[in-house]
Amino acid sequence: MRELQETILYIAYNLANQNQVITIEAIQQQLEWMLIKDLEIGREMFWLTENGFLIMSSNKEFSLSDFGKREAFRINKVRIREDFTRLMNSATNSTAYLDYCEEIYGYRMYLFNMMDKEQLDYLFSAVAISSNDTILDLGCGIGSILNTLVNKYACQGIGIDQLNEPLVRRYSDKIAYIDGDLDELADYHISPTITLAVDSLYFSSDLDRLVRRLKSFPNNRWYLYYSQYIFKKSQKDESLLESDNTRLAAVLRRNEITYRAVDYSTNERTLYENALQILPKYREVLADEGNSHLYETKMRENRSGQEMYDKGLASRYLYIVE
Repeated sequence: MRELQETILYIAYNLANQNQVITIEAIQQQLEWMLIKDLEIGREMFWLTENGFLIMSSNKEFSLSDFGKREAFRINKVRIREDFTRLMNSATNSTAYLDYCEEIYGYRMYLFNMMDKEQLDYLFSAVAISSNDTILDLGCGIGSILNTLVNKYACQGIGIDQLNEPLVRRYSDKIAYIDGDLDELADYHISPTITLAVDSLYFSSDLDRLVRRLKSFPNNRWYLYYSQYIFKKSQKDESLLESDNTRLAAVLRRNEITYRAVDYSTNERTLYENALQILPKYREVLADEGNSHLYETKMRENRSGQEMYDKGLASRYLYIVE
């Protein structure tokens, strides 16, 4: 299988995982954000169909076959680890990126998510945390947010991600890092009292199972930051962007979990807009560091995010379960 075909399966897997329709249009949009243009995507989609990876319906919508799901799952796991590790390596060795983070997020720490200062301030100051708590950070990245909370409240921390351990910045012996998969949470024998997920639940291939496992932890409070996007703009259903209709909300309700949602859509949109104004100031110094690819990746991410909001195809919420 060629690299482009693997990339299409990778995108198709993530669309399906977010309950989005797999179409040539949706695949094409994702590829353009990845700077892959002027390709005959339809021909590649039909090749994947003819070879049993995809199933096409009469209205030219696609789904993954059982065989396609297995292959796409494999590709997804490999690419997430490789791509994220590459990005983290570049960013955490860049003084310019740290300067950018301080300017855009309001905190001098390495961040890679959609947490503006208002959201970070809430998490750092408004969430009731004591020294008796154990915070589980699902998709902790290099550990910037978890370290801040553990150092501030002298509590215990557990971070789960798929980064090589030397990349994870553990400033405290109160933090344990698990190099593992979110979907294997039951294997880790942990008992958190607070669960944090910042833009990481998209990487779960079985969100229902993950939520049920979180529910099994006694006295566990959840703070789940989640952005909902609609990738097929020709069939836009704006109700999917409402707090009770996102994929995460549907899973919580299905598992009889009561939640409240805080709307951070305006924050995310403003963060994208500000990033597009601020990041170009760091282009030359990032290039001097040998990090032009980091600049391009972040610019592409911010452009696509702003485009989604401009077209009314995005929203963001914090789901709180207490």
